[in-house]
Amino acid sequence: KAAFQSHGRDLDKVKMSLAKVSSENVSLQRELEKARTSLKEQKDEMEQLWVEQDELEQYSRKTSLEIHGLPENVYSSTEEAVLELAKVLNVEMSSNDIDISHKLKRKGKTFIIVKFISHKTKTRLYKERTKLKNINIASIFPSFSNATSAGQDRIFINENLTAFRRSLVGKASLMREEGTIHSLWTRDGKVFVKTSPEGAPVRIYAKDDFDNL
Repeated sequence: KAAFQSHGRDLDKVKMSLAKVSSENVSLQRELEKARTSLKEQKDEMEQLWVEQDELEQYSRKTSLEIHGLPENVYSSTEEAVLELAKVLNVEMSSNDIDISHKLKRKGKTFIIVKFISHKTKTRLYKERTKLKNINIASIFPSFSNATSAGQDRIFINENLTAFRRSLVGKASLMREEGTIHSLWTRDGKVFVKTSPEGAPVRIYAKDDFDNL
């Protein structure tokens, strides 16, 4: 009887100990859940701040364009290159429309970046970029012979995008080559795609959006 009573007391102690551990476990789980919630809120806040920063950076580029495919030896200054390109595209422009222009290098290739005084001027030139399919370097700079220009890249006018938005365009370009999407373009820093000629334009905000096309 004494042994049973002793075992009973020991069992009560174990029960109390288990209850205490269980209570502490519940408390720890609550703290862990609070920590997870806090981390998620911080992650969401950081993502939102990153999006806002990207928006601000892109906004600062709203009057800028990139001109690719012009060899450095065909123009004496980047401003001259921009004005000659505008002339061949029948876009009225003078040096007063250009805020600043200079050469940049990306992935081993040199291109011209130009910032215009107004968004309207930038838009006028950008709208005419499709005409470049039928224009070669010699038609812009007659002294640059067709023979010399053979093998040169095509001339492109692109919007000056943030690194993140360039990555979206790069992903879309690969999908277009694979035939997954029909076309892509940017407008005021926003990336759009079409899955078919008759399809509605879809704006791409992040790489995850490509999975939902």
